Amino acid sequence: MHNSKLDDLLKEYGDSNGDSIDANEIDYNINLTKQEISDRIQDRNERKKYAYRTFIFLSSFTAAILLIIIGAGFSRALNFNLNDGVLIALITSSLASIVGIFILVMRYLFR
Repeated sequence: MHNSKLDDLLKEYGDSNGDSIDANEIDYNINLTKQEISDRIQDRNERKKYAYRTFIFLSSFTAAILLIIIGAGFSRALNFNLNDGVLIALITSSLASIVGIFILVMRYLFR
């Protein structure tokens, strides 16, 4: 993309300041800036999508663990029995998993 009037004006301006400015370089920088804006928009959309997916996954994981704990609470009515050690291990490991996944994903998405 060659614009002779713009090049002439830039040469006059560049000669008066001792710098040489090229219209092609300006066009290149503008296109690069447009690409950076496009990349940031795409990143933002991806962040929204993966933040939503992470929320759904963690919510369903928490609901499954909660159902197991409630089932263990109504062990006589549901005929579902878990030892106390198993419940403690289930609660602590699931809590560590939920917090770990949340921290990893959020740190990656919003750094």
